[in-house]
Amino acid sequence: MAKKNKLIYKSYIENGERYMICRNSVENGKYWTGIFCGEWSKVTNNTTAVLCNKCVNRITEPPNFTPRYKPTGRPKGWQWMNEYVDKEGNVFHKGKEQPKLKGTLPATIIQVKKSKKRLTKREREAQNRTQMAELYDPKKQLKKVTLKKDKKVIEVKIRKLSRKLKLKIV
Repeated sequence: MAKKNKLIYKSYIENGERYMICRNSVENGKYWTGIFCGEWSKVTNNTTAVLCNKCVNRITEPPNFTPRYKPTGRPKGWQWMNEYVDKEGNVFHKGKEQPKLKGTLPATIIQVKKSKKRLTKREREAQNRTQMAELYDPKKQLKKVTLKKDKKVIEVKIRKLSRKLKLKIV
């Protein structure tokens, strides 16, 4: 068999690593785009030709990315509801459609929970200071009281206030 004439591309070795010029650097070649590239790429020792990443991007189309989540217009967790009826009257039991019941039930009314405003660190500290001030008076009274029945009432007050503070105060 006769060997085909292979085009040998320019290459050089630097610090033990081989570099080769892009195929697009040869005019009227298979990958010629009309723009001289001149890009050098790091290759292995047995590589015969290389097409750089810039030229590959010019030749190919960009990838088509599609969004993964497609909104259905239904509320969160509708598929776990025992019974859910959408606006068109479609009835679902645990996420499975029941075509026989279509239009027989009224649409499910979803109540949206209002999110609480989170307190800032300073607001939490101010709140703690006021609760500590409320706790101060009953503790002072507890030291003065001598009767057991009066002590119990004050201790209950202290426990209630300490639960608000989320502290274990005895």
